[in-house]
Amino acid sequence: MALVAGAVYQAIATEIDQREAFPGPGEMVDVGEHRLHMNCVGQGSPTVVLDAGWGYTSVEWSAWVQPEVAKRTRVCAYDRAGMGWSEPESGPPDATQTTAELHALLQEADEEGPYVLVGHSLAGLYSRIYADRYPEEVAGMVLVDSSHPDQFEGSETARTMDRAAGVLGPLLARTGIPRVFNLYPSNPELPPLQREQSDSLYYTTPHQVAVFEEMGTIPETMEKARRTGTLGEMPLTVVSAADHDAQTGALQEELTSLSSNSTQRVVEGSTHVSLVVDGDHARQTSASILDLVEAVRTGQPLVP
Repeated sequence: MALVAGAVYQAIATEIDQREAFPGPGEMVDVGEHRLHMNCVGQGSPTVVLDAGWGYTSVEWSAWVQPEVAKRTRVCAYDRAGMGWSEPESGPPDATQTTAELHALLQEADEEGPYVLVGHSLAGLYSRIYADRYPEEVAGMVLVDSSHPDQFEGSETARTMDRAAGVLGPLLARTGIPRVFNLYPSNPELPPLQREQSDSLYYTTPHQVAVFEEMGTIPETMEKARRTGTLGEMPLTVVSAADHDAQTGALQEELTSLSSNSTQRVVEGSTHVSLVVDGDHARQTSASILDLVEAVRTGQPLVP
């Protein structure tokens, strides 16, 4: 009975949250069996495409990074299927499907490439897979404290927990347990509008289900990213948090070897999340993106 009551509570709360959060600030674009939300602002080339980390949405980008980047070029932030304002897909996400949907989204929305891909956390893996599948569409890449394919190396426990979360998490989400225990507290660093939007979106059933299902596919996504090739001479900037241990810091530095035209920026005092949601740290992330945009425009190598 408690689970049934929780499910009813979650359904009602989701309806209220969606009513408060909708409509999204961008447009809904048909990519086949469902629609994805994408918000594009600014003018200029190349277009920057912002992809959020696991559990996050286009909302976090819209607080600090997107407005700053939009001052000098066009920039689009989108929500993967089921997350944020995007409609859910049938079945768990797959990195191949996720990148194919982003490809379709940009084409259907008439956003001209080639693009500068910006991937935070897990989305850094998607950026690498996208560039491997559609190399002619990618002019540059910024990995914002990106996940590394080898970060679970030697830890079968982490892989098992991710896969288990992909099975059990969606069931828990529908009972309202994540909402009751406030598993995803809001980021106080965000401006009031974005904080209100994220609070409304995080606990909706479609978002929660999509987040847990995506968690279940992380080991496979890492393996697909591991099999991708290098970026050649493509401009690549690795923006890293300052609070990593030695092993994770070494993996962040190793990401620069993906391109012979790369640079790394460690943002002093930053954390994995603050690189996007904290105003001061996000401005440095934005500056790194714009430096890479300028390198793409001029053809000049990045400054190490």
